[in-house]
Amino acid sequence: MNLLIRLAGNFAEISIGASALILALLLAGRAVRKTYAAQWKYWVWLALAVRLLVPVHFEAPSPVIAIPAPQQTFTLAAPAPQSAVSVPDTVSEKDRGAYREKAESVPQQEGAGEVPLGTLLAMTWAAGAAGCLLWTVSSSVFLRRRLLRWSKAEPDGEVLRLFREECAAAGIEKGPRLMRCKKENSPMMIGLFHPALLLPHDSFSVGELRAVFRHELTHFHRRDLWYKLLLAVVCAVHWFNPLVWLMAREVNRDLELSCDEVALRGAKPAFRAEYGRAVLSVAQKGILRRSVLSTCFGSGKKELKRRLEMILDTKKKRRGAAALCIVLALTAACGAFIAYGTPSSGWKGNLAQQEPLARKLLQTRTEYIGDASAVGRVLGALPPLPDGLSQKEMFLQTSAEPYGLTVSYTARSDQTLSQADLAWAYRNAMLLLSLIQNVGRVTFQVTGPDYEMTFTYTQEQAMKLEQTDVRMLSQGESEMEKFLLELNGRGAEDFTKINGREISGLLTADEAWTALGKRLGASVQLMILREQKFGGADCYLFNQAESNQSPRENKRYALSKDGSALITIENSYPLMQNLESAGAASGSSGSKSGLSELREQIARAQETLKQAQAELEDRTKSGAADLSEQRKKVSEAEEALKKAQEEFNDRQTMLPAYTHHTDDAVESAVYQALGTFYSEPYASGNVVVSAPVIYGSFEENGGLRVFATVLSEEYELDGDALNPVSGSKMPMELRFLKGGTSWKPDGHTYAKDGSYFADSIRDFCAPHSGTAKKMLSDYGKNDPFLTQMKKNLQEYVAQSGIGAKYFHDGGQDYPIF
Repeated sequence: MNLLIRLAGNFAEISIGASALILALLLAGRAVRKTYAAQWKYWVWLALAVRLLVPVHFEAPSPVIAIPAPQQTFTLAAPAPQSAVSVPDTVSEKDRGAYREKAESVPQQEGAGEVPLGTLLAMTWAAGAAGCLLWTVSSSVFLRRRLLRWSKAEPDGEVLRLFREECAAAGIEKGPRLMRCKKENSPMMIGLFHPALLLPHDSFSVGELRAVFRHELTHFHRRDLWYKLLLAVVCAVHWFNPLVWLMAREVNRDLELSCDEVALRGAKPAFRAEYGRAVLSVAQKGILRRSVLSTCFGSGKKELKRRLEMILDTKKKRRGAAALCIVLALTAACGAFIAYGTPSSGWKGNLAQQEPLARKLLQTRTEYIGDASAVGRVLGALPPLPDGLSQKEMFLQTSAEPYGLTVSYTARSDQTLSQADLAWAYRNAMLLLSLIQNVGRVTFQVTGPDYEMTFTYTQEQAMKLEQTDVRMLSQGESEMEKFLLELNGRGAEDFTKINGREISGLLTADEAWTALGKRLGASVQLMILREQKFGGADCYLFNQAESNQSPRENKRYALSKDGSALITIENSYPLMQNLESAGAASGSSGSKSGLSELREQIARAQETLKQAQAELEDRTKSGAADLSEQRKKVSEAEEALKKAQEEFNDRQTMLPAYTHHTDDAVESAVYQALGTFYSEPYASGNVVVSAPVIYGSFEENGGLRVFATVLSEEYELDGDALNPVSGSKMPMELRFLKGGTSWKPDGHTYAKDGSYFADSIRDFCAPHSGTAKKMLSDYGKNDPFLTQMKKNLQEYVAQSGIGAKYFHDGGQDYPIF
């Protein structure tokens, strides 16, 4: 039903938006007719008809006309009053009394038998559209059967010869059947799949027959019967709009005029005269009522005058290409400045705007998580997701308490995730915990091309954050309205502050490190990098580091301070450009050591200084008499940090960027594309070197597809060795378009992580299954990528002159030359 309501709303917006264009074209008809060829309006009407059938609404940021969705309801049956308050099973015995007392104070719902006016209007629209289509089809089928019953194949050989000549002249190999009909006074064509051209029983001169054949074969060649079917569907879908019916009548007139225009193109005056006599002759014999799905050579009096004027007018008219483009642009924008109901781009508003949403949500309330269809209805009623996110599937965990719901989503791009306000997850989770009475945990999994997010909220968290049992908020409409209004007014920055006060229990850096370690398992070693904001939420950023080698970045994790959101980052380079750094993380200084150790010393010194400053601030607030010892600790920490930073700056070499040189067009295009998202190092002064192993390149549909696994490393120069500080190895598809003599990047697709890894490679390589198989078989091998990296480092050292002799990989040192 929600889909039907949205469909009806979209068609209403499009219909209203198109009405202005239809009215303008109808009013300008005469002026246009004198200036432009009839064929121009033929294409304009066709484009407008197609647009009227596409239920996609392009909404402007600020609609000019806002049509409020109707809020009234119609009572179909009076429900019995609710006599008892339902207490969820998950509420403890201790809290049952308070729960009942609060729930009984909420006004009970009385509208179980009510139908919203919006739903009733949508159903009325659907019934009207179905009725119009049924009438069109049935009347056309009835007329076709009636006419064919009184028709037979053309018996006159001379007429058949003339008909075949006209078919050949029009380039038609298999034309319609030519038949004579006793019950028809005007030549006409009927039948979508097996068209037949019906001639009246009366005789025609040779010139008149040529005019009739040329006109009707033009209809046949342009498939105008299908055009008229399209118009019939448009009228059915927009049956409520009188301007659409006026448009259909005008289109039928213009269709005949444009057909005459094409039939007379390049004709001599003598044939024009014969053509005019044929039109007059048919008009004098009278015309029967026509079916929607038929063409007719004859005309009414008003149309006859317009056709004769066009036949006699031999002036050359404009084709109207520029005007056509303008009208087509206006056609595409139909409805863009019309908004029906709540705009799709957001759901914030005042209490009055929340009433229909509250009612809609309460209608989906369910007692049990085990009812999959009921849970699906709750998900469908939730407020819209941020642009670029779409729901994929849901999973129910009902084997043991706490019962859980997991919903997976996909993101169109990584930028969608990094820019999305994380508050949507909190809002929707709170609503689910409120509406599904015995759910104890709600988890959202959002997957993008290069990283994913996981959000988890429990009933205990909801109780702590909202200071109430949120399940009670779905017992009455007024309570739900207030709850929605409160949720709407919060952004992601309010995650840590509800009702103006700080929430206790936010994770410290050490607690976040411990919690994340337990979640990922003992085999994963983590190093905290910094605090940062991600999507508006305060997070700790962690790096996954392997032991016994330089820190090599396999994954990064961001954990929100409230513990609800975990963000897994598979490919750091594109993402890091979008993150906001805010401080650093942990450790204490040292002396002569490698750059990676110095970096860790700086981090520890920063953490020590941060703790000393916090202690000094606490002692100052508490009114301590003697602060000299604490100030001394701060001074020592500042000095240790300064020494570590100075030593690091003395040891660090600022490395120039890497540029790959090749004469191979495909290889050059690949490196150019990689340079757009792999060239910027995370740490200032380092260099990123990419080593792609190309498995196949294919020119398809004017573009180029390249499949490669890219080893990309960020290096620092430590003495005469290049040490990797981060990196990734990522199978991908790169797409290019021709730009002059070279290929220009047009997009790329990464392999997904985890169980989707192999399937995603096969998907983006399709139909080149052999290439996917080779990429998968080589992924676990080190030699192809090590060889390519060594080759590129040789090129880099030669072009930069930095004097490096070794590079580090996998715990080993390799000579560069």
